[in-house]
Amino acid sequence: MAQITELGTAVFVVDDDASVRDAVKTLLRSVGLRAEVFGSAEEFLQAGLSETPSCLVLDVRLPGVNGLDFQEQLNKAGIQIPIIFITAHGDIPMNLRALKAGAVEFLAKPFQKEELLTAVYQALERDKTRREEAAEFSALQSRLEKLNSREREVSFDIALLNKMASRLSTADPLHEVLHEVVEFVVSVVKCDSCLIYLLEGDELVLRSSKNPHPEVVDRLAMRVGQGITGWVAQHRQPVVISKKAYEDSRFKLLNELPEDRFEAFLAAPLVSGGHLVGVINLQNRMPYQYTKREVSLIATIGFLVGAEVERARLESENLQLSDRLETRKLVERAKGILQRELKISEEDAYLTLQRESRQRRKLMKEVAEAVILSDELKHP
Repeated sequence: MAQITELGTAVFVVDDDASVRDAVKTLLRSVGLRAEVFGSAEEFLQAGLSETPSCLVLDVRLPGVNGLDFQEQLNKAGIQIPIIFITAHGDIPMNLRALKAGAVEFLAKPFQKEELLTAVYQALERDKTRREEAAEFSALQSRLEKLNSREREVSFDIALLNKMASRLSTADPLHEVLHEVVEFVVSVVKCDSCLIYLLEGDELVLRSSKNPHPEVVDRLAMRVGQGITGWVAQHRQPVVISKKAYEDSRFKLLNELPEDRFEAFLAAPLVSGGHLVGVINLQNRMPYQYTKREVSLIATIGFLVGAEVERARLESENLQLSDRLETRKLVERAKGILQRELKISEEDAYLTLQRESRQRRKLMKEVAEAVILSDELKHP
């Protein structure tokens, strides 16, 4: 990352606290990065976007539109700029909302200088890569214009699938893999909504989407065999409906869901090693005739990314399990320290940790770590 310097990059800082703006600007300029600061999202937009690799350091609480809503506005407008959130009033739902919408990092104030710089370098590298890919994409289109129609379609699709496979290979967490798949699909097939459901037990759970209802992600679930999505999961076959999808007998089971507002519907299974992983849906508000090429492309994506999604999910589950085990160990150690220092029972020690967690709005793991660190400082 060290090759990223002030030349050809820009870091925008939006925070209504002048002292924070100045501190972040000083830090960024101390390592050779160009920094521009603003007191609100409106000021940032008025200044115009950079034509060079850039990122946005964004406070959550701002005058006018808040940081999370501003992120949503940028996404809807198709403005792609990596965002690093900073806030003194964050919580887990805020963190998850920001990361699911594509944020690079969510840092709690006060944060360590190294944390912010690491996130900034990562964001600038991500934007640099995106711009390079866009340039390659444009060059590819120019070359394809010299080929005949059929050669152009085949060459274009192969290049796109290779590009997607390359991007997935560098996306580690599950939400990043799913985000890459969604972004890729909406870039190659015209649609108003793209959703990815993953099979969990005997249910299909919505885990990633690009649609007007981001609040249903991780909450919306249906049984295998229920609705069009469930039918695709059950039969492992694509479904293509060009108009009046809501009149399909399978669709009527899901009239209460956001998808009942869409006319056209394309769904394909995600498969890994012959096993169902999930379903990917595309929806259009107006009637839309999906071409054979588009249907074939989405079906191919379903087989291509199924294994990668399954790998990322297993890794995510393993990480969550490891984190829970680590948290349990830390909590047990912290309980022992509180029992010894405060002469209280094990149950009271646990309740004390729980109360501190709620009052300080911190995870139990963080509270336990603080107790352990304090004890280590008292008893080196």
